[in-house]
Amino acid sequence: MLKVLITLFAIIGLVIPTVVTAKNIEITQPWSKAVPPTSNVAAAFLSIINHGNIDDTLIAVHSPIAQVAELHTLNNNNGLMQMRQVKAINITANQQQQLAPGGFHVMLVNLTEVPTLNSHFPLTLTFKHAGDITVSVAVKPATYTSNGHNEQQNVLHH
Repeated sequence: MLKVLITLFAIIGLVIPTVVTAKNIEITQPWSKAVPPTSNVAAAFLSIINHGNIDDTLIAVHSPIAQVAELHTLNNNNGLMQMRQVKAINITANQQQQLAPGGFHVMLVNLTEVPTLNSHFPLTLTFKHAGDITVSVAVKPATYTSNGHNEQQNVLHH
């Protein structure tokens, strides 16, 4: 019986390192720009750091302040900036992925609550391996641009 347990624990030990948990994904600087009170859309930006040895994928987003939350990218197509929805965003192992103005971002559509200056709203990111991670998004002035500091903002793991 002891040999069976030792073998079982050895097999589990081989499997566990390949499982990515929320501990491997770090979300920093979640922010959004304040929008006019009549706005129906807003965008959220953040940095995702994959501390794990396995690629992960951001596959969905959700926020109670919007009926629809989507992953988007902004591309320059022969001088014309085009925003389009993407199904997923790859987060390479031991790398950082920026969701920032002019690139990947979260688009919040059909707002049920308009983000106001100096407020916060929850945003849940769903990863293929790490699962759901909810962050508190800080609403900044419309003129704000990310300053690049690596400050973690109220990250809650589910």
